[in-house]
Amino acid sequence: MTTTNKKVHQLVDPTTSAIVPEFTLSPRLDSLTNKKMGLIDDAKTNAKELLEELAELLKDDFGIEVQKYYQKPSAGKPTDPEVIKKISQECDFVVVAIGS
Repeated sequence: MTTTNKKVHQLVDPTTSAIVPEFTLSPRLDSLTNKKMGLIDDAKTNAKELLEELAELLKDDFGIEVQKYYQKPSAGKPTDPEVIKKISQECDFVVVAIGS
């Protein structure tokens, strides 16, 4: 007696779509003049220097004040939601720098 084993294979599509969380953009500022700026450094090389240079340029041109500076523990980790909440309450706008 002969037995036949049938193998069943299921093909799976490995592609996916990006999962983009919903969010609402903040209202745009009419001007940067005399605004309070927050800075978030992603912890990559030269990010701090880039932010410092930008802050100086904006201070000279618009009179902005750096209110808060925050450095992430590493580039691969997102900014802590509590930091985002706090910095958004204390600053008119925030710049995030990605170093090289």
